[in-house]
Parts: sequence; C-alpha cells; structure tokens
Amino acid sequence: MKQNRRTHSSIDRLPQQFRDTITRMVVDNEWPADFSPTKPGNPRYEDIVAYCTLKGHVVSLSAVGRFGARMRMLAKYKQAGIMVRDVMKDLTAEKASETQKAVAEMITAETIDFIGRNESLSGKEIKDVAQAMRDCTSIAINADKYIRAQLSEKVKQADETITNIAGKKNIDPEVLKVIREQVYGILT
Repeated sequence: MKQNRRTHSSIDRLPQQFRDTITRMVVDNEWPADFSPTKPGNPRYEDIVAYCTLKGHVVSLSAVGRFGARMRMLAKYKQAGIMVRDVMKDLTAEKASETQKAVAEMITAETIDFIGRNESLSGKEIKDVAQAMRDCTSIAINADKYIRAQLSEKVKQADETITNIAGKKNIDPEVLKVIREQVYGILT
C-alpha cells in the first residue's frame, strides 16, 4: 500500500481566503484591513500568529515560519517565470546564449530540490512551481532553436556565395566541393 507522504500543517487546513491573507502578509508585507499591528513595519511571524488567534484559528509560530518560507520561495519561482516569459518575448542573438541555458538548468535543479523538501505543497502550488520550471526550460530550448536557425541561415548564405563565385570563375565542381566542406563546413 502506497503511503501519502504529504503532511498538512495547521495553516494548510485554514480556509483558502484566510490563507491568502496570511500569504499576502508573508510575501507582500501587507497588513490585513481588519488587523492593526502591534509594532510598525512589516508583519512578523508573531503578528501572523496573533492575527490567526484573533480570528479564532490556532497556529504555531513554527507552522507560520514553515508556511512563510514556502510562500516566499513560491513567490520567487513565480517571479522567475514572469522574467523568463518577458525575455522570451524578444529573443535576439544577444539573449540566446549559454548563460540562459545555465540559468534554466539551475532553476530546474533548484525547483526539484524545493519540491522534494516541501512535501506539503498543494496541487496549485506544485502547478505554479511547474509553470515556472516549464518557462525556464522553454527559454533554453528556444535559445537553441534560435542559434541553430541563425547558423543555418549563415551556412545557406555562404553556400549561395560560393556557388555564385564558382559559376562566374568556372571553378571545377570538385574544387567547389572541397571549399564547401573544408572551409565552410557545408556537407553536400
């Protein structure tokens, strides 16, 4: 019998709208309209516990800490996905580099590690992480396609140039073949 390894914290069992409020407190440093802070500044974990208690929900400081770390990491992945989609809008030769492939690989590795460490992620949270990972991977694939298309176009132009010159100069077809293969790397 397969065991479900997902654990659910006290925060995971709260109503979705309430979890969204706590998420905004953690990620966006936003105070709820129906709660006045005890200290100025951004909400702290202690403030979140106090807010939950005020609203009749019992959560521990450690549960809030784990939830906060998870939500901040998810927010980072969502932001990474947005940045990757923005880069993909106008892929150019300057952007189609090995650096992007390396970044996509690093984000993918970090994502797999993150999901492995956070077994209590909900289906929607896993979907958000997978979306960011998909976006990061697609940039590597599209960068490779772009580079190959650019190379193909250069090879085609070189072949046309060689053929035109050879026709004007009456170059032996065997010499032309050697030029194509050894100088330009065009296999015919």
